[in-house]
Amino acid sequence: MNENGGALMTIGVAISLIIAVSISLPILMKVFPPLDIIVKIILIFVIITMVRGYLGSSVLTLIISGILIYFLILKWWWVTSSIWFFTTLLTFGILSLFVWGTSKIIPSH
Repeated sequence: MNENGGALMTIGVAISLIIAVSISLPILMKVFPPLDIIVKIILIFVIITMVRGYLGSSVLTLIISGILIYFLILKWWWVTSSIWFFTTLLTFGILSLFVWGTSKIIPSH
């Protein structure tokens, strides 16, 4: 197998692992209640920060944040936590590729 095929297979395995871990997060949240609380608190801060970044600090920000927190954290927590964890792991993976790539391009002294 050539080098490109090995790289594509490695990327496929990595994405498969990320998807598997993301799907297992709601199960882990159900089994370990402290993890459930921690993930929900992180997601609440993410939602508030995102809405405040788009709308600024106003009453509308609090209303929209409250609505999003109700639906995304209290009602559909398993979907939200999986998507959040998937995007977080994928972002770290892509950024680590950028760091690795720049270390190969830029010569070290």
